[in-house]
Amino acid sequence: MFWIARPGSLLALGVLVALSCAPATPASKPSAGGGQSSAVPSGGNPSGAAPTQAGDSASAGAIPMGQPLRPPVVVRAATTPSLSNGGRYVAMERGYFEEEGIQIEDVPSDTSTQLFPALAAGQIDLLAGGPTAGLYNAIAQGIPVRIVLDQWTAYPGNEAGGLLIRKDLIDSGRVREVADLRGLRISYTTKGHTTQKLVSDLLATANLTLSDIQEVELTYGDLNLALGSGNVDGGITIEPFGGRAVADGYAVRWRAWPEIAPYDNPALIMYSETFAEQKNEVAKRYARAYIRGLREYTDARLKGINREFVIAAFQKHTALKDRALYDIVPWPSSNPDGRVNAEAIAAVQDWLHERGYVPTKVDLSKVIDNQFADFAVAQLGPYQQ
Repeated sequence: MFWIARPGSLLALGVLVALSCAPATPASKPSAGGGQSSAVPSGGNPSGAAPTQAGDSASAGAIPMGQPLRPPVVVRAATTPSLSNGGRYVAMERGYFEEEGIQIEDVPSDTSTQLFPALAAGQIDLLAGGPTAGLYNAIAQGIPVRIVLDQWTAYPGNEAGGLLIRKDLIDSGRVREVADLRGLRISYTTKGHTTQKLVSDLLATANLTLSDIQEVELTYGDLNLALGSGNVDGGITIEPFGGRAVADGYAVRWRAWPEIAPYDNPALIMYSETFAEQKNEVAKRYARAYIRGLREYTDARLKGINREFVIAAFQKHTALKDRALYDIVPWPSSNPDGRVNAEAIAAVQDWLHERGYVPTKVDLSKVIDNQFADFAVAQLGPYQQ
């Protein structure tokens, strides 16, 4: 996942995000085990049932497993290669999308904000990104977006992402507690980004504000270069950038993302209104296949079940090819039932609004749409420990 997120981009990593079973409250921590989704051979039709046509009734009972759409439907997905895409990679390699009659067309995604017009126009069906000023402002300006599925949730105990500090500053004792960050050069991706909020949240625990540090805007890749050269003192990272910096010996993982903002929703999946409404059955089928993959990824992350298969999927779809690093780099946690955390998404909007990045707040009840996760869970059952 060694992609470079340009300033203004949305997190798509990690990286991933989503906890609540109801959109108004954060979800509880997922169980630490869980049954494994069955793995059907790629392209298989396990029930032997007749295929269905896109546009048939999309109620939960009307979309049985094993009846793929014929002809297959192309779904144009804009995501950036990252460890938080684990569920999607597993679903692709297991053939879960094929079993639904879905063909994935990957659309290169560098700066998600730039793709909102394409999402609004129906030129792409779904987009992975984070809750940033660009997202809320786009919605306020009339771009119809549905926030539908989790990609990365910062569950307590998970160590993915967070604040890196230069190792020499830790070894020398220069940085021991949050108050020691005063005056240091600390980076986040860009202003109005959830990474900026994360720095602010951490500083607040020591009664500091962003004005007490030297703010630096860096991509995740550039942060590693700056840490290695001593040109920055610390910065917010995602995986596998953080793991690489630690493994290479020039940085320390000082505060993991969940330590700073537990149950935060750094990355999520958005549908276009056209995809959500006019292709509702296809959108539900995508969610079902994705959540099957997400659960298998979660089993590999938490229990080691089929771990090598998941690592092979990462090696195929991301730039992280070194097998040994997968035992060092933390894997981002996700909600295995696919639902997003409405409270965390609202908290980011409030923070951005208070600081002028989002002039007009949007009604998130009209944006967050759990029907797709709900459909998948109704079909697959809740994730079991």
